[in-house]
Amino acid sequence: MCVLLCEDQEVFRIGMREVLEAEPDIAVVAETSHLHDALEAADGVRAQVVVVVRQGLVAGTALPLLRTLCQRNAAVLVLAEPGTVPEPELVEILQAGVRGYLPRRSDAQRLVDGVRALARHEAALDPTATSRLVQYLTAPHEQQERAVRVLDRLTDRQREVAELVAQGMSNEEIARRLFLSLATVKSHLTASMRRLDVRTRTQLAILVNRDHSPAA
Repeated sequence: MCVLLCEDQEVFRIGMREVLEAEPDIAVVAETSHLHDALEAADGVRAQVVVVVRQGLVAGTALPLLRTLCQRNAAVLVLAEPGTVPEPELVEILQAGVRGYLPRRSDAQRLVDGVRALARHEAALDPTATSRLVQYLTAPHEQQERAVRVLDRLTDRQREVAELVAQGMSNEEIARRLFLSLATVKSHLTASMRRLDVRTRTQLAILVNRDHSPAA
């Protein structure tokens, strides 16, 4: 079977390729760093399975790209760090047509099994993620509404940083308040802005304040 890899970290991508190509029935026919390139490559190599590693690529504006990729006769397997994808976003990913969702640090055999399952037109879903989905989808409507708030796309620490930005604090002030290094604050801020698809602190502050408003 032909596999396309989409991962922006070269070392991790090389590792996945070596794991997959060690199997006699799997060939990695193309590699890309971004979803835009994966769309073009998938058409050229006719990949049966596309492995997409979530490094801020899947959330927000990338969902339409995932949907388009799934519509091009390619089975998509998303690898993500556990706990980084909130339930509403996971639902959106699956609704886009993704049939595989596994932890980014899955062992070699689990990755191989996932790729083979998708090639057989089966699903490959992490049991923990499946359990979270069931709990979310069977929760009272009020809890589901709360879950879709913007800040739920962030980790607890990223949310703390974003909320302090919305209060007008500088990075230095945030570092002192949370007992973090300045570099760590900048890292959390960059990650938060990427996840929420904003480019400035002002845009981030607006999203945070809107999230906390009664109408949110």
